[in-house]
Amino acid sequence: MPLDAHPRQILSQWPTPIETLDRLSAAYGGPRISIKRDDFGSIAMGGNKLRKLEYLMGDALAKGCDIVVTSGALQSNHARLTAAVAAKLGLRCHLVLKNEVPGRSETYHNSANLLLDRLVGAEIVQVGCNDTLSDAVEAHAASLRAQGLTPYVVPLGGSNAIGCLGYVTCAVEIAEQERKLGKAFSHIFVVSGSGGTHAGLLAGLKLTGSTAKLVGATISRSKAVQRPLIEQLVSNVAPLIGIHESETTDAIELDDSMYLPGYGLPNDSSTKAVVQCARSEGILLDPVYTSKAMAALFSRIEAGTFKPSDEVLFIHTGGAPALFAYDEAYAKHAPL
Repeated sequence: MPLDAHPRQILSQWPTPIETLDRLSAAYGGPRISIKRDDFGSIAMGGNKLRKLEYLMGDALAKGCDIVVTSGALQSNHARLTAAVAAKLGLRCHLVLKNEVPGRSETYHNSANLLLDRLVGAEIVQVGCNDTLSDAVEAHAASLRAQGLTPYVVPLGGSNAIGCLGYVTCAVEIAEQERKLGKAFSHIFVVSGSGGTHAGLLAGLKLTGSTAKLVGATISRSKAVQRPLIEQLVSNVAPLIGIHESETTDAIELDDSMYLPGYGLPNDSSTKAVVQCARSEGILLDPVYTSKAMAALFSRIEAGTFKPSDEVLFIHTGGAPALFAYDEAYAKHAPL
């Protein structure tokens, strides 16, 4: 089935730009590092979830749904964008959220993404630390159906086969930008969290015939645990775009060097990456996702993994609003 045959609700302006990070590239002596600004977006401060939500909301509207339900951590970027997109489309939105990062400051519980969730009108249902998010979402959706509503359940991170289509589209976009730039990226670095962005890119790169090596930096799991999740998503999205899944799953590469101490918990390398990118390029990474992916890239450069002539593309998936929930981390580490 052709990619453009799937229902899609355009939510932002595409393509997002690709910029060269000259100062960072010079600081490391190569490779040349470029960044794709998927942190840009027309809705609620942008981020990678907009690409997924274009297809997910296209599906929701085609099915006549009148309320959107999704889940995540308290400071979920995905929840923020789902709520904002629902507001734009005139749909109600319920967010089932769980505190997966205990011990944070009062700011963590009242600002940043949570503030924006409330501002765009989402109803927040907070579940206990010992509750399972998937069970809580299922129960909440059932209660809405009992009230005569037609909920559309968006999976965690928007990561299912339909959501993956957003990053198949991104890969097609990158291929066209490479042609215009007159270059081919040798490596692409991306966050691998709930998996839809990573799996969608893998499938899209296969579809476009790209030779770039895609590396997914994990932020909450070891690569042994993450790999089956990516394999399953690739297996689910491949038939939707007419590619063979086996050749795509063979290309899965994961880097788990930075995910500890765990989800939502910065480490010294990721904190340094935030400060370094801010001071070198004026680019804001986020404390949970892109900071760990960039730290993994820096670590590989320092280990001599790349040639100076290599062209590396970093996918900036957004999430900068979460910085405001981690103010104490950067106040402590800001001096380099």
